[in-house]
Amino acid sequence: MLSSIIKKEVRDTDGRKVGHLEDLAFDLSARPPVATHLAVHLEWTDRVGEILLPRPVEDIVLLLPWSELESIEEDALYLNQAHPDFEVVSCEGKTLARRDLLNKQIVDEEGNRLQRVDAVILRREGILLIFEGLQVGMEWFPTGKRVQKLVRRLRKRYRRAGEVNVIPYEAILRVEEEAIVIGVRS
Repeated sequence: MLSSIIKKEVRDTDGRKVGHLEDLAFDLSARPPVATHLAVHLEWTDRVGEILLPRPVEDIVLLLPWSELESIEEDALYLNQAHPDFEVVSCEGKTLARRDLLNKQIVDEEGNRLQRVDAVILRREGILLIFEGLQVGMEWFPTGKRVQKLVRRLRKRYRRAGEVNVIPYEAILRVEEEAIVIGVRS
């Protein structure tokens, strides 16, 4: 789950604690979607990369490419650079799990409201984190024949019949500002 890794300590290559993990960015067009960036909430710092800030700040979150990550350990995530020599990128156009998926309204293609996302499910393969799907409440869809038909089609299409409260990533058609649109891809 995303919740098991969020707030985990982040340490630089020298082992110094630089902050904690705030969010993860995913490329939802990839199959399967793999984490591409880490959003790291820095502790007090007076630098961002080579830029000296006018004063030290506490509340700053930097987006780092996944290539900056050396390892994921039980105690922390370890980066392969020393602070402040991180390669920082813009979050523009990126899908962040906590910001854009968690607690977001889910709708079908016609705009019918279905449920909110309770959790983001991840799978770890070595140093990679793979987005598996969205967990919703046990009764994730309101009653209605059209909606029940959609649910059956999604579960059959993506071979997830036993996962009654998981929406597989394959069912996500797009992530909009106000909602996550799901359906069966053609």
